Amino acid sequence: MLAVETVHTYYGESHVLHGVSLAVRAGEAVALLGRNGVGKTTLIRSIIGFTPPREGAVRLDGAPIHRLAAFRIAKRGIGLVPQGRRIFGPLSVVENLLLGARPGAGAWTPERVYELFPRLYERRLQGGGTLSGGEQQMLAVARALMTNPRLLLLDEPSEGLAPLIVREMGRVLVRLKREGLSILLVEQNVPLALRVADRVYVMSKGQIVYEGTPAGLDADEDVKRRFLGVA
Repeated sequence: MLAVETVHTYYGESHVLHGVSLAVRAGEAVALLGRNGVGKTTLIRSIIGFTPPREGAVRLDGAPIHRLAAFRIAKRGIGLVPQGRRIFGPLSVVENLLLGARPGAGAWTPERVYELFPRLYERRLQGGGTLSGGEQQMLAVARALMTNPRLLLLDEPSEGLAPLIVREMGRVLVRLKREGLSILLVEQNVPLALRVADRVYVMSKGQIVYEGTPAGLDADEDVKRRFLGVA
């Protein structure tokens, strides 16, 4: 479904991604792990079109998308849950949901989202800025689902959340995967990533340094210690 092929991405003259390649197959959940500052968010920005790569290619269903505007990439079926949530604080929960809603067969609706996140139903008329951090993260995921993506990109969805909310986020992502949604999960929370993912990549200094299964990574103490800071 998604293929990132030898991508090199820069900010000005700063070379951030050095020949990164990865893939997400249809219906698969893939996790990208790494410490802060290694280029994970830059890769998400390269895929969605915010910071297009200078070299290499990003393909969706075999077709190149790396030269398209971000809104055209979104229309092709890629949804984004950005780092920091970036919900619209003055708008109510339901207004945030409807802002990017894209109709279609089997489409996500507010009612379907409320079934997935009952707390959002309770808060549906509240301003997004009045929600707790966990509720805002639920809203960010729900808003992305309302675009009816085939591939969901999530950039650090567990950042700053209480352990109970992180577990709930893991439950939601596992459910979405079981329903056939393809997922690329960028995370530092290794247990969450290993719970959700079918395959994992580890990034360091703008390069992929490990690719394998969750079980394989869990057993590789050297990789976890050197690149993830997990003792």
